[in-house]
Amino acid sequence: MPGPGRVRVAVNVCGICGTDIHAFQGLHPFISAPVVPGHEFSGVIDAIGPAVDGLSVGQKVTVEPSLVCGECEPCRTGRYNICDNLRVLGCQAPGAMAEMITVPAEKIVTLREDMSHEQGALIEPTAVAVHALRRADLGRVERMLVLGSGPIGLQSVQVGRAWGIPIIVATDIVDEKLAKASELGATHIVNVSQVTLADFFVEEYGKPNPMDLALECVGTEATLLQSIESVKKGGQIVVVGVPSADPRIRLSWLQDRELELLGALMYTRSDFEGARDLIAAGKVETEPLITARYPLERVSDAINELLRDPENNIKTLITIRA
Repeated sequence: MPGPGRVRVAVNVCGICGTDIHAFQGLHPFISAPVVPGHEFSGVIDAIGPAVDGLSVGQKVTVEPSLVCGECEPCRTGRYNICDNLRVLGCQAPGAMAEMITVPAEKIVTLREDMSHEQGALIEPTAVAVHALRRADLGRVERMLVLGSGPIGLQSVQVGRAWGIPIIVATDIVDEKLAKASELGATHIVNVSQVTLADFFVEEYGKPNPMDLALECVGTEATLLQSIESVKKGGQIVVVGVPSADPRIRLSWLQDRELELLGALMYTRSDFEGARDLIAAGKVETEPLITARYPLERVSDAINELLRDPENNIKTLITIRA
């Protein structure tokens, strides 16, 4: 049985995140092996420990995977996603790429019964997008640039569309991913291996930096530089991608143009529930992102395939229970 205040979840579906791949390669700056991976998942409550109210065995759930201290200044001010003692399931604590996982009851997020487990597993990356957009001042955003059309970029496109941003430009170097971005709500797509963003913007808007907001969803020096060079004076840049090395940035532009460079880490409960509700309402889709499914015993095959052909894989799911 779980201990007091804890819940055991029988895992149905767990997604493989870029974070998991970076950790597998030894490239993630904040994850050290060995650790059981998996932080985007869904399942059903299997057992409930003492002192837990409002939950029942058999409920369909997902889990907010951040484990926080509740005592540091960020926690006390409601920003526990940047807790001084933050640990994350599948990163610094055992994750959900397993048949069972036990978690604090307050991290349980219930799902509507008509939601699929695959939808539940994709709430987590959608919550990343929700939090990233909430970091910006959307009241002054009419033109948004999303750099990178992977899972987080595609969900950012969808959240931006759902929230009424009229112009969304998505970039990538893979035409198939750009086609997916267009399908999911991008008004413009740019293959930056074929045309520079500056040239595209000059042709489309008459100047090389017309964007109000840039979401950097890749984590490379090149894409961060593109972000800085694409927003107008006073524009905003939200860094969502996790860099494997510290990039150099165009600091003179940041100062001279009064740009706002913001970081975005994970999410809070309201972001997670907001993502769930967007998916449940059909305003954010999940099925178009899924490019492969593997059983638990073939996790190594799934990871090796992602490493072999990252361009043609968007979201791989591990099916633990049908």
